[in-house]
Amino acid sequence: MSYLDGHEELGALIATLPCEQVVEAARKQLRRLAVETGLNNYPEVEETLNAWERGAAPPRPDQNDPFALRLRGVLAQADTGRDNPRRWAAEKMALGIWGSPYRSVCEGAEIRSRSPVDWRADLHADLGNPPLPPLPDD
Repeated sequence: MSYLDGHEELGALIATLPCEQVVEAARKQLRRLAVETGLNNYPEVEETLNAWERGAAPPRPDQNDPFALRLRGVLAQADTGRDNPRRWAAEKMALGIWGSPYRSVCEGAEIRSRSPVDWRADLHADLGNPPLPPLPDD
């Protein structure tokens, strides 16, 4: 099963867009996720997102990097307090910055699909509102 499964036309769109456009959408999705979960209140997270949005290379996942330390701290705290939304947000933040932007966008949308906001419209806007392609044949 692909991480694009279940996103219908948006999954087909994500699969066909240039990587740069998907990276931009991942940035926007991660910013929204950070705001919605309060992760943006940590200076390390806010500084990293700001720098990434300005086009700076993301920090390396170094064990001593303040951003990486903060994400590990959030994960540990979320495990203790059973705070699944913050845990998922921290995991998606790491995936978006150090992993696959395609997977980050899809998994971020999966998390946001659990909330009452119109995540599909947000994701489509983050992708630049291009026309939606038809669904591929099964």
